[in-house]
Amino acid sequence: MTVIQDFIDRIFEDQYQTQFGPAKSLAEQSDTVTLTREVAGELVAVLQARISLANAHITSLVVAPSQQGQGLGRSLLGEFEGLAKDRGITSITLSTKSYQAEGFYKIVGYQVYGELQDVPQKGITKYHMVKYLS
Repeated sequence: MTVIQDFIDRIFEDQYQTQFGPAKSLAEQSDTVTLTREVAGELVAVLQARISLANAHITSLVVAPSQQGQGLGRSLLGEFEGLAKDRGITSITLSTKSYQAEGFYKIVGYQVYGELQDVPQKGITKYHMVKYLS
């Protein structure tokens, strides 16, 4: 698997260098952030995101079903958005599906910039969303 990942990394790095120049590598411009919430010592919510250049992409925001509606997701997003602003991030993107949290993300200021009908299967819509930070 390392040979495959090394190949992928090399191609992406070459593309990055061609586009942005050799000042910094893609790896130096990228970071992964994980934020968590616990209740009584138990993990109940996680936000994970990948930062690259001036964009952050939320890869996961999950809250235990027993804790949903308690403000944990909103709290994690607020903390992350503050961290992103401090790092000079100008946009945050994410993807969600019709059975997940599209309505929640709209309430907290994300907007749909693309949607795919019947993905990953018939009857489900996948939404791509963005929030621009000022």
